[in-house]
Amino acid sequence: MKRRKKLLTRRRRALRCAAAALVLLLLAQSLLHTALLLPIQAVRRSEDRLGVQGTRVIRRQWKPDLHNGTALFYLTANDRAVLLSDTFFDAQGWLPKSASLLDCTGGKPLHAGERIILLDAGEDAENRYYGTHLFFYGRVDDPAIETLEIQLQADPDDEAAGGGAGGGSVSLTAPIFQKSGRRYFLLDYRMPFLVNFAREDRIVGRDAAGNTVTELRIELTGNSSSRRTPRGAEAGGST
Repeated sequence: MKRRKKLLTRRRRALRCAAAALVLLLLAQSLLHTALLLPIQAVRRSEDRLGVQGTRVIRRQWKPDLHNGTALFYLTANDRAVLLSDTFFDAQGWLPKSASLLDCTGGKPLHAGERIILLDAGEDAENRYYGTHLFFYGRVDDPAIETLEIQLQADPDDEAAGGGAGGGSVSLTAPIFQKSGRRYFLLDYRMPFLVNFAREDRIVGRDAAGNTVTELRIELTGNSSSRRTPRGAEAGGST
């Protein structure tokens, strides 16, 4: 019995020591502003830098082909804005990468933002920037809108994507989903070339009969890069 009590006491001491170490680690990270234990903490840090508070998580999306396989994207929102933030994990823990803010004030029927991520193979690569990952996100405020079509500007030299002389476009359907009484959308698309930041991508909101309710140019809300060695990168398509 005494031996069993000693074992239980040792286990309790070990658990207390582990809990104390965890508390000290969290305090140190909070004071030193280093990496974080949870990805949502990194998201909140990005939002603090933008001066945004009171958001709720709308959707999370893991993208294993970005940030060396650790990219986790968060779509968050409050009543005035929608944000797309990405985090990544390394030896230090979770870190914020970047965040894009879409202003949803003004009473428009549809709010749409676009985020551009350049795919970077590194300085020593023969073809350093080997593609682009596009994210489209936003909020649907007009109840008459049932479907969303994104008209994606194609590269003039990419004939397979509808380019060529005079350029072209690719048509994508963005699914609408509901969370906390509002409707949102999030769609990503990969292109096998670098895109022009001065883009003219558009979004069309249609009713149940297919009639156009609204059409507008998608706002470019941010751009960044993602380092990873390409492994037989696909030539476009949704991911």
